[in-house]
Amino acid sequence: MDTFSPSILPEALPELSEEAVQVRLMRELFVRTRESALVDFLPVLLLGWAHWEAQPLWQLGVWAGLMLGVLVYRWLVAHLFLARPKSQAARVRAWLLLERLGAVGLAAAWVSSMVLLGRGEVDGLFHLRLICLVALAAFLLSALGINLQVYANFLVALVLGTLWVLYLHYPAYAYALPTVAVGLALYVLMLLLRSRGEYRRAREWVRARLTQRKLLDQLHQNIQQELQMHDMLRNRTHELEETNRKLGELAIHDGLTGAFRRGHIEAELRRQVKAWERSPDDFSILLLDIDHFKNVNDEYGHPAGDEVLRRLAEQVQGMLRGSDLFGRWGGEEFIVLLPGTDLDRAVEAGERLRLALAGLTFKADAGRRFCITVSIGVAHLEPGETAASLTERADKALYAAKHAGRNRVLPYEPGQTEFSPL
Repeated sequence: MDTFSPSILPEALPELSEEAVQVRLMRELFVRTRESALVDFLPVLLLGWAHWEAQPLWQLGVWAGLMLGVLVYRWLVAHLFLARPKSQAARVRAWLLLERLGAVGLAAAWVSSMVLLGRGEVDGLFHLRLICLVALAAFLLSALGINLQVYANFLVALVLGTLWVLYLHYPAYAYALPTVAVGLALYVLMLLLRSRGEYRRAREWVRARLTQRKLLDQLHQNIQQELQMHDMLRNRTHELEETNRKLGELAIHDGLTGAFRRGHIEAELRRQVKAWERSPDDFSILLLDIDHFKNVNDEYGHPAGDEVLRRLAEQVQGMLRGSDLFGRWGGEEFIVLLPGTDLDRAVEAGERLRLALAGLTFKADAGRRFCITVSIGVAHLEPGETAASLTERADKALYAAKHAGRNRVLPYEPGQTEFSPL
């Protein structure tokens, strides 16, 4: 079984354009150029201090001014390139030309030290200047070796200029020690060969950094996409939960009135009766029916009838206690469960509801207004009774109230039938 992750396979790595690599190499070249320009001030100070008493001040000042001008030029070019990353890709050749000029100028300025700071004598200061030239060629390998052409231009200018100065101003030394010229040429050739390795390492390092950055960008994008997906899933989950909640409410609540549906209110009634068997207490129910509701629909229209049902449910639920339950029993019939309520108090509660509902005024089309009345049957739970028998007795009381003239509250009495008057 392959245990390697596809994300780390070579073919899965992001592709890098040659232009992007070259621009990044140029950027690294100028970063090192700026650093080397600052470090080059140290040997300038060293040579200036060493030649303070050995050379005329004007000659020392000319050389120091030339060196400082070249170093400032190299630092300024590098700084401007690094400060304008957006224009790098379009003007790489122009910036590279400026860098070459700076490298050749630096070589020429150091070669000039053999003339401006020397008197034609081979002394300790002569060897110090020569050592600085040799050390400079090695030091700039790490800075200019990133670009072979720039480094080659610097070395050629440095070596040819040094040999020209030696044979012109120090001929005795040059002819007496020809191995110096040969050794210097071999040393430069070794540095050039070494610069190829420096260039390859720098190029590989740049490609690795760019690849790492692209991978990090891809990882960041993937993380952002995952976060967005998580947000979408969270929102979707919230929507589903809200939908399920609404569906759950619709499953137990009537969509028109908001009262409990009959199935739920019957289950709650059976639960209350079962609880009464364990802990007997007063428990009563009310059955409400709107008087002549069919006439409301026929005369004022079904929208007016729906408004009656909504307003009735709103009024009743606003008058009930927190422990009371209100449900739609069917059509225009409603039921109220009254835990902890004896028969007399249940009748009083029913009477309050009847009066409140009789005081409601409804508006139909064309500005017509009408009112409603309700009939209410009341039953109190008796020992050994079931939920079915309790609702049956309340139903008998309700129909007895309707038979007695409607718009009234009647409790169930033993032996009462649906045609029994009060």
